[in-house]
Amino acid sequence: MATNPNYNIRGALLTILNGMGPDTEHEADIAHLCHLMEWFREGASGSDFEIERRFSMLVEALEQSNDLRVQVKGYLEQFLKESRYRYTFAELGILGNETFGQAMKNRIFQRLLPATVEDKTVRESLSLMFTKPDDHEWLESISVASWTRLFHVLEWLDPAMPLWKRIQHEMLEAMEMLAVRIAALGIDSEVVRCLGISERHTSPFVEQHLELRNMIGQAHEKLSNMEPLHDLGDHLDVLLDQCQGQIKKAYAQARAQGISVTLSMQLIRLEQSINRMRRLLQLLGALPTEDRVGTCVQFFCTLTKEENRKHSITDLWRGLTDKLALRITEHASQSGEKYATETRSEYWKMARAAMGAGVIIALLSLFKAGISSWHLPPFWEAVFFSLNYGIGFVIIHLLGFTIATKQPAMTAARIAAAIDAANGRLSSADRVADLITQVARTQFIAIWGNVLPAFATATVVAVGLTFLLGEPPIEVEKGEKMLLELNPLLSAALPHAAIAGIFLFLAGVISGYYDNLSIYHRIPDRIRKVPWLRKRLGVVRANKLADYLSKNTGALAGNFFFGCMLGSAGFVGLILGLPIDIRHITFSAANMAYGFQAQEFMLSGLDVAIAAMGVFLIGMVNLGVSFSLAFFTALRARGVRKLESLSLAGRIFKRFFTSPGEFFYPPKETGTADNDLTASAKVESK
Repeated sequence: MATNPNYNIRGALLTILNGMGPDTEHEADIAHLCHLMEWFREGASGSDFEIERRFSMLVEALEQSNDLRVQVKGYLEQFLKESRYRYTFAELGILGNETFGQAMKNRIFQRLLPATVEDKTVRESLSLMFTKPDDHEWLESISVASWTRLFHVLEWLDPAMPLWKRIQHEMLEAMEMLAVRIAALGIDSEVVRCLGISERHTSPFVEQHLELRNMIGQAHEKLSNMEPLHDLGDHLDVLLDQCQGQIKKAYAQARAQGISVTLSMQLIRLEQSINRMRRLLQLLGALPTEDRVGTCVQFFCTLTKEENRKHSITDLWRGLTDKLALRITEHASQSGEKYATETRSEYWKMARAAMGAGVIIALLSLFKAGISSWHLPPFWEAVFFSLNYGIGFVIIHLLGFTIATKQPAMTAARIAAAIDAANGRLSSADRVADLITQVARTQFIAIWGNVLPAFATATVVAVGLTFLLGEPPIEVEKGEKMLLELNPLLSAALPHAAIAGIFLFLAGVISGYYDNLSIYHRIPDRIRKVPWLRKRLGVVRANKLADYLSKNTGALAGNFFFGCMLGSAGFVGLILGLPIDIRHITFSAANMAYGFQAQEFMLSGLDVAIAAMGVFLIGMVNLGVSFSLAFFTALRARGVRKLESLSLAGRIFKRFFTSPGEFFYPPKETGTADNDLTASAKVESK
C-alpha cells in the first residue's frame, strides 16, 4: 500500500480515524488501533523522522477537527476502560515461577504454537497491535514532547479523570501481587540460605508486603476523596532499597558460596519485581518523578518491548547466563592468578611445571597412536581416546604440572577482573599492562616448557623403542600422515586448531562451573562428614581430601572433560559427516617427533620447516581462540561495556618497545607494591 505512488498518507490516516468512535452497544473494536499501528509501521522502514512526522500528522488531524477529536477520544477511553491491566502490570517482562528448563521449553512451544488471544487484557492488546519483533524500536523513537502534545489534545493530563482513577486502582492490585511474590521469594529456602536471614519477621522482603497493605488502604481512601498520593510510598521505597541491598549481598555471597541456576532465576525475578513495583509507585504518584508523561511513555514502551520479546530464547539465555558467567569467571580468575609470574623464582617454577606436562603429553600421543592401531569401531575408539586424554590430563594436574594452552582461559578472566577494577575505563592502564606483561612471559615459558620436552621425549622414546623392538613404534604411513596433518597449506590444521581452542575455552568454563557447584553444594564439608569415608581413610586423610577437592574440583573436572572433548571430536565429525577434528600444539610437537623418527629423520629442510611452522601456527590459533572467547565472556559477565582498547594497546606497545625483555623474562628486581590494581582484582575475586 505504501509503495503506491498515488497513496495518500493523510487520507489513509483520516480513513482510520473516522472509523473510530464510542459504541454503547458493543465493545470497542481493537481492529482500528491495529490499522493505526500498521499505518505507523509503514514509515518505520524510513527513519525516526518519518515516524515523528506521522505522529505530528495524527495530532494535527485531531487539533483541526473537534468532532474527530471527540470521536477518537471517546473510542480510546472506551477501549481503555474495558481493558484489564493488573496481570499485565504484574507479570509482563518478569520471569515466571518455573525452572530454567521449563521456561526454555515454554518459549519454544509458544514460538511454534502461539496461545489464543483474549483481546481485553492489555498484554494481548499489545500483542495484536505490535506484531513485529522490532515494533518497540520505532515506538521508542517518538519524543516525549509529541506524546505530551497528544495527551493535551485528548485532555488526558488531568489526574482527576475517571479513567485514570480506574487504572490507579488496577496498579494497586498489581502492586499487591508483586509484593506477595517478593515476600515469597525473599523467604524461599535458597535465598534464606544464601543471605543467612535467621528470623522471618526481620526480612525486608516480608516487611515491604506489610507496608504495602497499609499504603493500599490509605491510597484507596485518598483516591475516593480525590486527593493526591504524594509521598505515600516513601517508606515502602526505603524497604525496597533494603530488598535490593539484600539481593546485592546475595550476589556477593555467591562468590564465596556458589550459585545455582534456581537461585540465579529467583534473584532475577526479585530484581525485576522490585523494579516494576518502584515504576508503578512513580506512575501512581506515590513516588516523585521528574516527568509523569515521560515515565508513562517509557513504561508503555517497556511493556511493548517485553511483549515483542516474550518468546525470545536468546533473551532468556543471556539474562541467566550473564549472572552465572560472572560466578564461573570469578573462579577462573582465581585459578588464573598463578599464571602471571612476577618473580624469577615463579617463572622457573612455571617452566618446570610445563616441562613435566610436556613429557607426559609425549607419552599420551604415543598411547593414542597405539590405540589407533587397534582399529576399533569408531565409538569405542573415541571412548579410549577420551580416556587416554582425560586420565592423562588429570594425572598432569595431580602431579602439579601445567598445560600452556589451558592458561589463556584462566588468565583472560583475571585480566577482565583487573579491567573491571578500573571500571572499564582503564584509568590505571599502566598497571593492567603490567599484568598483561606478566601473563605474556608466563605463557611464553609455558609454551616452550611444553613443546620442547614433548618433542625431545617423543624423539627419545621413539628411538629407544626402535632400538629395543627392532622397528619404529610408528609405521611409515602413520608417520607421513602425522606430518601431513601439521601442514597448514595441505591440511585443515588451522581450522582444527581453532576447534581445539574452543574446547580449551569450554574446559575453562567447565572448570569454573564445577568450582561453583562444589562451593554451592558444600562438597568438601559433606566429604568431611561421610561416615564410611572417615572410617576407611581416617579423619585426618578425609579432611585432607576435602581440602584438596575444595581447591581442585573444577580443575580435575575441566581437565577430564577437556580430554573427552579432544578424544571424541573425530567421532562427532564422523556422525555428522563433517571434517571435525582437533590440533593441539603440544601433541603436534610430539607427533612431529614421531613422524620424523618414522621417516628415519630423512627429510628435507623444507619439510622440517613446514612442520615446525605448522606447530607454531597451531599454537597461535589455540591460544588466540581460547583467550578471545574467555576474555570477552568475562568482560560481558562483569558488565564492562566500554573498553579503551586503543589506550591499553598503546601502553602495551610502548612497554614492548622500551622493555621487550620483560615480555619473555622477569626483570631482576620486582617491587613489592607495584600492582595495586592486580591486587584489588585478586581481593575482589576471592
